[in-house]
Amino acid sequence: MPVVFDTGALLRPRFQPDAFTATKWDTAEVKAKFANDLCRFMAADFKDSLFTKALYQRLSMCFGHIAHYNREGFFGEFFRDLRGKVDFLEQTLAWRCFGDPEYTYSDVEAAVSSRLRSCNLLAAYRALRAAEVENAEREMLRRLQQKYDGDNAPRVASTPILHPGVPPRTASRKATPEQQTALF
Repeated sequence: MPVVFDTGALLRPRFQPDAFTATKWDTAEVKAKFANDLCRFMAADFKDSLFTKALYQRLSMCFGHIAHYNREGFFGEFFRDLRGKVDFLEQTLAWRCFGDPEYTYSDVEAAVSSRLRSCNLLAAYRALRAAEVENAEREMLRRLQQKYDGDNAPRVASTPILHPGVPPRTASRKATPEQQTALF
């Protein structure tokens, strides 16, 4: 069953500068561009060519993410496979947007998080990851069944080869006084 979700909801409407507060270092236009670029990157299934140096530099300082030493390390950690994408979205959505928007990108973080929640991108990626795991497990099961149930596979006995059997009965003896005190 295919997983269908609308990534266009991440892109529409575009973020406008008047939705953000300028900082001492960045204008509201720069903040809006980052928000739009990040949503475009996520909507395009985290396409490598859209993960620019500028996007990496800002993203590595937002949502509690760390730089992972460089752009390639960050990309490899989060965007090479479905497991990483799910981790990225979970960490991004779990982030509580701290700080004053005059000094941080907390207003951008809140706006992007709201978009992510409304389009339910995390649920879609979780479904894709679950299908990936299930397919891998089913393939492993198929290979194991072929290996052990194939025409040339030896048949395994229904009972274990090493069997402890029934322990022999021993005559019961009364404990000596020394043994009785050791037990208590």
